[in-house]
Amino acid sequence: QAEQALIQSGFPVFQRGNDLVRPVQQEIPTSHGRTTMTAGLRKLTPDALRDMLCKVASFERYDARTKAYVSVNPPTDIAMVVLSRCGDLEVPTIAGVITSPTLRPDGSLLTESGYDRATRLYHASDATIVLLPGVTNPSRADAERGLADLRELIGEFPFSDGEGVKGAAEAVALAALMTPVVRGAMPVAPMIAIRANTPGSGKSYLADIASTIATGRPCPVTSAAADGAETEKRLAGLLLDGYPIISLDNVNGELGGDLLCQAVERPVIAVRRLGGSDISQIESRATIFATGNNLRVRGDMTRRTIVCSLDAKQERPEQRAFTLDPVAMVQADRGRYISAVLMIVRAYIAAGRPLLPRGQRPLGSFEAWSSLVRNSLVWLGCADPVASMEQARADDPELSELKEVMCAWIGVYGTESSATAQEAAGVAGSRVPETGQHQWPELWGAMTKIAGDRTGLNTRRIGGYLTVREGRVVDGRRFIRGGLKASGGVQRWRVETVDGGLPVLATITSAGGRKPDPAETAKWEVRDSNCQWRMNSPQKWRTKTPHF
Repeated sequence: QAEQALIQSGFPVFQRGNDLVRPVQQEIPTSHGRTTMTAGLRKLTPDALRDMLCKVASFERYDARTKAYVSVNPPTDIAMVVLSRCGDLEVPTIAGVITSPTLRPDGSLLTESGYDRATRLYHASDATIVLLPGVTNPSRADAERGLADLRELIGEFPFSDGEGVKGAAEAVALAALMTPVVRGAMPVAPMIAIRANTPGSGKSYLADIASTIATGRPCPVTSAAADGAETEKRLAGLLLDGYPIISLDNVNGELGGDLLCQAVERPVIAVRRLGGSDISQIESRATIFATGNNLRVRGDMTRRTIVCSLDAKQERPEQRAFTLDPVAMVQADRGRYISAVLMIVRAYIAAGRPLLPRGQRPLGSFEAWSSLVRNSLVWLGCADPVASMEQARADDPELSELKEVMCAWIGVYGTESSATAQEAAGVAGSRVPETGQHQWPELWGAMTKIAGDRTGLNTRRIGGYLTVREGRVVDGRRFIRGGLKASGGVQRWRVETVDGGLPVLATITSAGGRKPDPAETAKWEVRDSNCQWRMNSPQKWRTKTPHF
């Protein structure tokens, strides 16, 4: 009876993983005397459920002394039994809580308060948000005005495209402002990494602007621990609580991990709450940010991350003077910027979702995000934010390490000869008798990184490294098995050139005006149709343009 009274009351109670939860709202101060509503999910405890049952039903017990029924608090046993029925209760599942209007998967507007079954989101509406009239039926002109509003917010950020596509960093920043607002329309969205080479360049502030548009307040952050397991514990807690934005702040060095990959790419993930042993399967609608100086994503995260790079070209960028205060601008008229995002996307949908430009391929695993955010920006003339993924891939430490091993291997064996892990370790460790220096320093350096220990090179680790990366194509080449050694059946390895890859040249007469040593010929390759030469070796560093 208590269960039915709870369900029929219409109280916002939902299932999330293995728990019953309820949305909570809180009014918090922002700036200049303003306030905003924040929302999240809270797990129902026995005491919280008893308090809720008090509001939906009357509990009485028979008092023998007075020979009458008297009112009592709901028994704890009843609350415990109801909580234990999670999964069997007739209450809907919930993916998260939002405080701003969003889009449904079919492109329609979600502006009503309460639970929406199409998105499985609870909209805790903020009465201060007033959408512009153009949101209902926007034209391309409305979308262009909305884009201009968003560009005004980020106009003073020092975007840096490096050697990438011009405007890609700004396009990622625009995508960062848009994605949290329309997140309800897509099952997954790529992680947005914001990096700089100097503190104070505006990484966290850009995330604050995006958060203020979507949630009404600057971005709450959590730190990425040095221990990957600790980072995953923090991430799991944030995912379980249904936060709309998660920001891993001040990431030092590399960022990756299995849970982060799953949280970004998979619509349903299995997580374990800190201090518990049970596994909960939950649906996540969070937009994940990561900020850091010289941040690099590694491994599989490179194809799940768009990167916005900032470079103020100053020693103390935090001392720069600005003419605008973007966060204050959003807080003063949040509805204007939410409307800007919605008009951009809905105008693109109304235009019939024009085809991608020639050469722009759909982004695998993130098709809905590509169709709504990426394509609408390209439609309005912005650069492709996905072009920034090439920067993430180029900076991937795992890929760089594999390139280094492969280039060093080719320098010794080319693409015709094969060797066992033990043979490669022996060659790498060989020295020139006259000088005592390593005969193949690049192979020694590469092997030391992947298999060095106190005794030298661990051949088992070399073999394991090659086995795990067998068949992965890098610059048109890959490691493959080269047969078994006649004596002992030990596995041999070699580098193969695959279709589209560039063969290693046997001889080179000239290389940019410099004739290389014969021992270096395998390190050079043709990079384009104009027969320009570039060293195909581990990363070299410079302070000015070299002479060749």
